[in-house]
Amino acid sequence: MEQLPQKDTGTRYRKAINAPRKLFVIAYELFSKIISSIGGVLSRLTSAQKLYLVALTLLGVSDNLGLVAIITIFALVLEFWPLFERIWHTLSGKAVLLLFYAVIANFAIAGAASVVNEVVGVATTHFSYTHNFAILLYLPAWIIAMTALAILLLQVAVPFYLAGLLLLKPFGVKGLRLINHNYFRFTTMIIRFILSSVVLYHLVLIASLDDELSTDLNDPDGIVNQELNEADKAELARELKNINRDLETNQQDDEVTLGLSFATDESKKLQEEFYKDVRSNYENKVRTFIAQFAYHLESDSRSRCAITEGANIVELNDYEIVEIRKDKSAEYGFTFEVKKCVSPAFPAIVSKT
Repeated sequence: MEQLPQKDTGTRYRKAINAPRKLFVIAYELFSKIISSIGGVLSRLTSAQKLYLVALTLLGVSDNLGLVAIITIFALVLEFWPLFERIWHTLSGKAVLLLFYAVIANFAIAGAASVVNEVVGVATTHFSYTHNFAILLYLPAWIIAMTALAILLLQVAVPFYLAGLLLLKPFGVKGLRLINHNYFRFTTMIIRFILSSVVLYHLVLIASLDDELSTDLNDPDGIVNQELNEADKAELARELKNINRDLETNQQDDEVTLGLSFATDESKKLQEEFYKDVRSNYENKVRTFIAQFAYHLESDSRSRCAITEGANIVELNDYEIVEIRKDKSAEYGFTFEVKKCVSPAFPAIVSKT
């Protein structure tokens, strides 16, 4: 009988070694192709698109929506800055932007005046430098918040703009190119809209608009209720009662807020408390700075009017002064008291007994 040739032991050993080596080579080549494909995609993305990708990744794997909002804001600024420059270099664009920021500045001036009045207790006209200082403190916050809000509202308008261009395309109408993206424009628009809703959610929490609206709706003398008749007020009260009942029923459930937050009720309450503390600390710190500025820089330590030791004054008129004293027990560290001006021309009246 003819014998079959037997394989050498070394040959079988080499084949046994080469089999996993081939698998490793195949896996390595596949991994290299995936990495090169990802690298090719990333090389096509702009800086803003890369930030959107990072924010979207964090949104899916982390509950830190504040970080997602910050990254999204930076991406929006990078994305829309070229558009801002193009608008600024046109005459009509300059007019629109100047009008927009003039309105913001007007609100900041009015808000700063009310805060100064709250701190010093008299009309802001007597503390003009303190008012200017308060404007410098509030104006950046107003500009940042309103600019972010305008960019977010632009996200709502972009789909309608594109739909209008699509309808007018048969008539030869060509639109302006708003964003400098060469790739993944539609995908970027969807991701931007999702992330912008997260930013809007945090802006609402920071500005406490939801609390103010709820307070106004529950106030019989609120702005909303003043514009409604009795039937509408009753209908609104029933709707609010139903909403509150539904919220109490579902407060233990892990609900998802579509487009705004993927957090549970407990985490949302923690976020609201956090932003409430941030607002409170910011407002208290600003008012403390205003009081310190009024005492150290605007007020006078010497005057024709009699001054209590350690106090400074601001003259309101020939007869009245505002005396500012350091007081650790006061809310902002200083007390502001309107007093009569006691001077050689207007001496103190001593009662005769």
